[in-house]
Amino acid sequence: MSSLFLPHAPADLPIPAVEPALLEAAQEPRLTLLWGARTPARPLLALAARGQRLRLFDGGNRFDGYFVARVARRLGVHPGAALGRLRLSRAFTCFQLAELIENAPAAPEPLIVLDLLATFYDESVPLRESEHLLETTLAHLRRLAAAGPVLVGACEPRSLVKERWTLLDQVQAAAEVAWMLRPPPAEDPVQPRLL
Repeated sequence: MSSLFLPHAPADLPIPAVEPALLEAAQEPRLTLLWGARTPARPLLALAARGQRLRLFDGGNRFDGYFVARVARRLGVHPGAALGRLRLSRAFTCFQLAELIENAPAAPEPLIVLDLLATFYDESVPLRESEHLLETTLAHLRRLAAAGPVLVGACEPRSLVKERWTLLDQVQAAAEVAWMLRPPPAEDPVQPRLL
């Protein structure tokens, strides 16, 4: 697995709209991971705004159709056409997301998985069970990546579920390429002026 770094996208135009290497990753049949401290939903949704036909599985309730439409308009793509080429499926548990991925047919069109680990971080599912289910899910993602591009978004576990870092490690090990979104540079604190 190779690791690459991307800065967080500026608020007005997300990175994939201008980042050639990431656009290229969206065309190659391989498993690509975008991850960081925050969920990288917007960079992945910006790829969806380019107007190509793709499948989108939402594991963390992150799909924002208004955002896709705004980015599509800025890219010169009709928003209705961009949204009409998406096949969106949502999952609310790790079991539902695993089933979606397991039953997905291999196809050359890109597959984007938003916030893959959100439901796997759920503490109501024992860690061992989450690890086993994720292992099976990753095998299916690799199967799908053999036929077409698979881009997965994931974030670090919250402080309450730090023991679930092993899940992110599993995804990183399975990915052929991992893009880590760097946090924006810390601004120097402004010192108050005493008058």
